[in-house]
Amino acid sequence: TNEGSEVFKQDEATLSQIESIQKEIADSSELVGNIDDIEVLTQEYAQDDVVYQTKIQDLLKRYKTLRRTRGDGNCFFRAFAFAYLEMMLTDKSDLPRVNKFSVIV
Repeated sequence: TNEGSEVFKQDEATLSQIESIQKEIADSSELVGNIDDIEVLTQEYAQDDVVYQTKIQDLLKRYKTLRRTRGDGNCFFRAFAFAYLEMMLTDKSDLPRVNKFSVIV
């Protein structure tokens, strides 16, 4: 039917637009970025936004650096896995447990 083909064309246009947006995001941001000083957050968020500035001050007390990840729906899992692997490279105390697990898998 003519109505069905019109819906199909809209679906194709929507999928094409989604792919275009995903490509633009992929071209403009890394999966995992370099280490940045956490103080960059104070410049990125409005100085007059008391709520954000308070939260940033709390982060500054706890952390010195940050890494940005591409916000594509998998960013939490990518950030967690990357941070865990990075920790294992710097803190070898967890390595025996990882080696034990890798034998099982």
